[in-house]
Amino acid sequence: MAKIPEKIDPIDAAFEDVVDAVAPKADNGKMKAPTPLPAFDMPDEVPVAIVKGKMSIADVEIDCVVLADETRLISDRGVSKAMGTKRGGSHWLRKKEDGALNLPPYLSANNLRPFIPNDLIYILTHPVQYKATKSGAIGNGLLATAFPKVLRVWQEAYDAGALKPVQYHIGQQAKRLLEGLDEVAIVALIDEATGYQEIRRHDALQQILSAYVLPEHRPYLQSVPKEFFDELYRVYGWERRSDNRGPRYAGKLLRQLIYEQLPDPVLPQLDKENPTDSNYQRKRKHFQHLTVDVGKNHLQSQLAGVMALLRASPANNPSAFKALFKRAYGDQMEFDLGED
Repeated sequence: MAKIPEKIDPIDAAFEDVVDAVAPKADNGKMKAPTPLPAFDMPDEVPVAIVKGKMSIADVEIDCVVLADETRLISDRGVSKAMGTKRGGSHWLRKKEDGALNLPPYLSANNLRPFIPNDLIYILTHPVQYKATKSGAIGNGLLATAFPKVLRVWQEAYDAGALKPVQYHIGQQAKRLLEGLDEVAIVALIDEATGYQEIRRHDALQQILSAYVLPEHRPYLQSVPKEFFDELYRVYGWERRSDNRGPRYAGKLLRQLIYEQLPDPVLPQLDKENPTDSNYQRKRKHFQHLTVDVGKNHLQSQLAGVMALLRASPANNPSAFKALFKRAYGDQMEFDLGED
């Protein structure tokens, strides 16, 4: 290992000559431009909000956004504005102190430090950077669920008598904002303010439909057993016809007892995928459009449950069956008994 000299001798040359000696040169003798950083050294791309808006809490409007990964954020400036804090000179002096935490201005006052929990300190010292628009400036955002925790710091300091007179109004504002606000409510407020709730609802609907409904129908398979219709005939007192055609209520009851018990968006989607023609007939059976793993399994489970109720009902007594069905599946469903 080379010995480190105790003293470095001065260089007997002008500054320009030293620069010329160590700086890389192009063939034309001019200084080369600095080599760009490799891609893996470049900072990650700052996320852009997919929706933004202003939520209203206690008559105060606060800027908020939702990112593509569903992270809900409140802008640092929005938090300061809502609470009435300012970026004063004392804030910048504290940032320069050795060992000082890089806290946002709304919680940087020294007398608040004993009231800030460690988990909140971590969140505050690791703000989420984002852009409200693609061409907008980069800003810091506070996780929406951390906003109530920020307010509680001020509330606890106020209740403990730790605030200075010039801070009283901030403590009072924090208490005001906290009324009726919790971590669940803040997410709902942001989703409503930005319109993200419509996107979330649409995505949830698509997840249900993709789990239950096939993009293309399956080849015909017997999914509704003959025994189901046999029990319907027995309970409703219907007679078999020579042409083997059942009463018009049979199909209606199948729809009401089975398909309407699937999640809300499934039956409308099945009607859309498999519509009736001018004669009110469908080209395929609805169950041909159900997925095997979720949709068909739920259908078969519902069939088994209803068939058990039919078997438990006396013959020629649809009213008794209806009472059993209501007890098993609730009173919300009213269906035609098909007495004729």
